[in-house]
Amino acid sequence: RPLFARAGLLSQAEGSAYVELGGGTKVLCAAWGPREAAEPGLPAGGGGWLLCEFRRAPFAGRGARWRPGSAAEREAEREAAAALREALEPAVRLARYPRARLAVSALLLQDGGSALAAAISAAALALADAGVEMYDLAVGCALCQSPGPAAAWMLQPGEPEERRAVARLTVALLPALNQVSAVLGGGQGSSPDGWAQALRLGLDGCHRLYPVLRQSLLRAARRRDAAAAT
Repeated sequence: RPLFARAGLLSQAEGSAYVELGGGTKVLCAAWGPREAAEPGLPAGGGGWLLCEFRRAPFAGRGARWRPGSAAEREAEREAAAALREALEPAVRLARYPRARLAVSALLLQDGGSALAAAISAAALALADAGVEMYDLAVGCALCQSPGPAAAWMLQPGEPEERRAVARLTVALLPALNQVSAVLGGGQGSSPDGWAQALRLGLDGCHRLYPVLRQSLLRAARRRDAAAAT
């Protein structure tokens, strides 16, 4: 499914990005650079601390599986925020920000499927747009498998396919380093070879999306330079 990405939309955030998938999923992310962190519980190594937030808009659409504001939705948002942090931390050079806090917030405007994968890509773009030092952009791809003994894995599935799926997978990759930063998901009905095939398909999808994200970041930098020159 096609992907549209744009970085540098929000003037009130240090970095921002918008990602839209062909199935209708729309995610808006904002990021803030290092701030002195006085909170307890900072990493023992003295590096920075990445805070991630994931929220669903009340009007997120037909993909909403819970009532807005319900306990189930809040728990799902916490789980998505934890997954977002797991996928992004390997991409950020946290050692460059000793005892500092970086933050990224993802808002799901419309859920058409593959929402976490879209949020990973958008959040990585927003952090890079904020000038945060990174090893590489994290790119997310989602997969799911429908019921059936010979069912194929679908890349970047829509919400109807996700709802019927017996197995789901979200892969986050740092393409320039060819390093997997996170593999999230689970399910049943697929053999070990089937899971391996799904992982290969997801990694290939991440490599294909990478140029789109890089171009959106370069365009944002050009717009910023042009605005500074005027």
